[in-house]
Formats: sequence, structure tokens, C-alpha cells
Amino acid sequence: MPAFDNPAFQRLAESLGASASSARSFDLVFDDDLPVTVTLHPNGTEVGVDVWCHDAARMAGAQRRAMVKTLLMLNHSSRAGLPLCIGLDNRDFVLVHGRQGLDGLEVGSFTAWLSWLLDQSRRVRSLVRTLGFEDGRLAYVLSASQQGEA
Repeated sequence: MPAFDNPAFQRLAESLGASASSARSFDLVFDDDLPVTVTLHPNGTEVGVDVWCHDAARMAGAQRRAMVKTLLMLNHSSRAGLPLCIGLDNRDFVLVHGRQGLDGLEVGSFTAWLSWLLDQSRRVRSLVRTLGFEDGRLAYVLSASQQGEA
């Protein structure tokens, strides 16, 4: 079993009851199937949190373009507030990522920040599901004049 190579990061993980998945990361899974990876940045001073919101691999065409444009707009808008990035990874998982300094990141502040990231991730997941018409109640068809747009 791997051990953490940073004592402060180890204390953070232990405060959450998490064990190392590598020398610089641990994983969490929440009740609503939101998997989270917490990683110590190579510089040893920042903690990154990746919340895997949604598998968008099956989205294509107009749905995918709408989702990507929406995620890019959200990403741009979020840059003005707390550090947060939204995007797609190389496997087409929608990802919400946040990063903060390890120094001074205590259990209370980390859990509050993690809760905020999870809330944002749930909202992004809901939005992507809506854009993908996953509830099956709506559908749309592009006309020939619209297919070249976006």
C-alpha cells in the first residue's frame, strides 16, 4: 500500500479517513456516485481536486457542441470567482477541477471547499444531463441550414 510523501497532505487525508492511492493522491466517492481524486501538486504546495461529474462519451453532434460551448462559457465565467475549471478529459468525462494552496488548508476549510466543489459538480452534471436530454422527454433535430453552424 502506498504512503504519502508529504506530512501535511497525509494529515489532510487522514482527517477524511482516506488512504493513499499513490504517494501524492487519494480517492473519495460520494453517495450520489461522484468520484473525487485529491492530488498534491508536484510543487508540494498546492492541492488539486478533480470531481468526475459525467461520462459524456455517448454525446455527439448538436448535443455535444451545445455541451462543449456551455462548459466553456461556465469555465470562462468561473475564472472570476474561486479557482475552478470545467472541461472534458481524454476519456470524455466531464471534470470539475479546483486547486488551492496546501499551506493553511485545514480540515474545516478543506471540507467546506470540497463541499462547494461537489455542489458545483452536481450542478454541472445536471446541466450536462439536461443538454443531453437524458430523461428522454425531449429531442431535437437540426435542419440542413443549421448543421454547418457551431
